[in-house]
Amino acid sequence: MNDPARYTEPFTSYQSYLKRYINGARAKGATPVLITPVERRRFSADGRALNSHGLYPAAMKALGEREHVPVIDLTAKSRQRFEQLGPEQTKQLFLWLAPGEHANYPHGIKDNTHFHKRGAKEIARLVVEGIMELNLPLRRHLIRFPDQARAPSR
Repeated sequence: MNDPARYTEPFTSYQSYLKRYINGARAKGATPVLITPVERRRFSADGRALNSHGLYPAAMKALGEREHVPVIDLTAKSRQRFEQLGPEQTKQLFLWLAPGEHANYPHGIKDNTHFHKRGAKEIARLVVEGIMELNLPLRRHLIRFPDQARAPSR
């Protein structure tokens, strides 16, 4: 990125901003939880899901460890899920719409960043999975997704 006003370095300014959020949450009596970014739909020629976020997830995990804040690694969870589904089936999770399929996109759209409702549900399921795995107190307030809410498997 060429705009310094909109850019952070993973292990310095990015962590500094995250720490401000952590401190703010704690000051208000909240329990902070960090969630690494979800991957974008990007694949290598051989069908392997690619890293979209460079060192930022690692910087967040390092900060979480240092600050004793739980971290849900949504980057790894989403990359693993996308790899399970593969390049073609992941299109069902993202905004890949044919012309005329949706009024907001009369000419169709091929968006590898934003999710279709199916994809949003699948990503939410991965976050819930992380909450349960980390045994966070928040788990008491969650209900399980029904099996039909899960994205199709290969």
